[in-house]
Order: sequence, then structure tokens, then C-alpha cells
Amino acid sequence: MGAEDLKDFKLKPMKCELNFLSKSDGSAILSQGDTVVLASVNGPLDIKISSQSIEKATLEVLFCSKEGKPSVADRYKENVIRQTCETAILGCLYPRTGISLTIQELENYGGLLTCAVNSACLALINSGVAMRHVVAALCCAVDEVGNLILEPTHQQAQNARAKLYFVFDSRDKNLVTGFTEGSFSEDTYEEALAQCRLASDLVFEFYRDVVKKYSRVI
Repeated sequence: MGAEDLKDFKLKPMKCELNFLSKSDGSAILSQGDTVVLASVNGPLDIKISSQSIEKATLEVLFCSKEGKPSVADRYKENVIRQTCETAILGCLYPRTGISLTIQELENYGGLLTCAVNSACLALINSGVAMRHVVAALCCAVDEVGNLILEPTHQQAQNARAKLYFVFDSRDKNLVTGFTEGSFSEDTYEEALAQCRLASDLVFEFYRDVVKKYSRVI
């Protein structure tokens, strides 16, 4: 896909700073629009024998909301992020160890979960943990008349009759994680999937730009 094919897609402005935390093995603060998330990675580390896996590293994810009180929604986000990142990390290289991933919500103006997944991926890249691929998360909303809105604003997401979330890998653009809210047709799902898959190139391009910037600093 060339640059001409990407002209129809416009994502929220993305900004990232790596090495944001000095006491972690990798960290990234990412803003997508006005939503801001901080992710940090520690590991591979020694962990209790009861938590060890002889086949791969044990990934622990902690999501901290802005309110500070853990909720069922926070546990759901942790589960999504953990399952997504486990597909990307080459955990078989680090058996009997643990990798800790902490996600801190700083500002939420829509697209919090996609921003959290993307910041987690950037923090993992920064940590130097071996990965099969990187991942890009995107969201598509279905408005009241059935139109698709790529990366909706907070207001658009609030008014949407459905929201569809997709995470793709960087190698073949395969769907890694997908989950939905609301009601929609099968055709709408397929169209949203196709749009988000194409737009994922913009996220991967952003990752490359961030890595290039910091590799020059190093």
C-alpha cells in the first residue's frame, strides 16, 4: 500500500516520549489526541516458583485508572492488554522469569484502550524485550445512521451505537485481538476491519519514526 492509499485515513495526532521513567527497563508516554497513557516495563525478572512457567516468561499487567480505584473495567483492560502483548513477546526466550507491564491512565478523552495497547507496545520496544512483531490498535465507531468513524472523538464515541476495536501485527497485518460493543451488521464489521487494517500502517509508521528518533539519540 502506497502513500496515496493512506490519504483517506486521518488518525488523532500522536506524540510519544520513550525512556520517560528512569527506574524501569522500558517506558513510553503516548498521547493520541487528548488521551494520554504512560506505560512501563520491568523484566525479565526472577519471580516466585509458584508463578514461573517452564516454557515462557510470565507476563503480569497492571492497569491503573486516573481515579485510582480498581474496577471490573480495569481488569478487563488488563486482560485485553496481556493477551495482546503475549502474542507479540518471544516469551520462550525467557522461561521461569516474569515481565511486569504497568499502564497508567493520565488523561481520557476517548480511545483509552487503543492508546493503552499502543503505549504498552512502545514501552516493550524501549525495554529491548525480544518480540515476534509489534502491534497497532485502532478503533472504529458506528454512528446513529450507520456511518463508520475511524478513531472517533470522545463525543462521537459516546453517541455511537457501536464501537469496534482491532489490533494488528506488523508482519502480515493479521488480526491479533478484536472486540466490539453495541450492534452492527456483518458488512459493517468487515468494512470497519478493512479500514482499520489499512490505517494500521499509519501507526506502524509512527512507531518507526519514534524508534529512529531515539536511535539517533543513543
